[in-house]
Amino acid sequence: MTDKSKEIALLISFFLAGLGIAYVGDIKKGAAIFASAVICNLLSIYFGLIFSIIVFLIWAYGMYATYMYFQ
Repeated sequence: MTDKSKEIALLISFFLAGLGIAYVGDIKKGAAIFASAVICNLLSIYFGLIFSIIVFLIWAYGMYATYMYFQ
């Protein structure tokens, strides 16, 4: 467990998918979530709705992973 604030980690994850979990110490998972979100976000520009849904799911997983880190 870390002395980092759960609220700050969740706030970071809310605005930048995956970086909240990186903030608390799981750098590899945070970078993977962030990179996936960025790639799918770029793909959603060209391919539309399906990648937008995937971006939302990646964001939701990033929030969940950050929250579960503190449990």
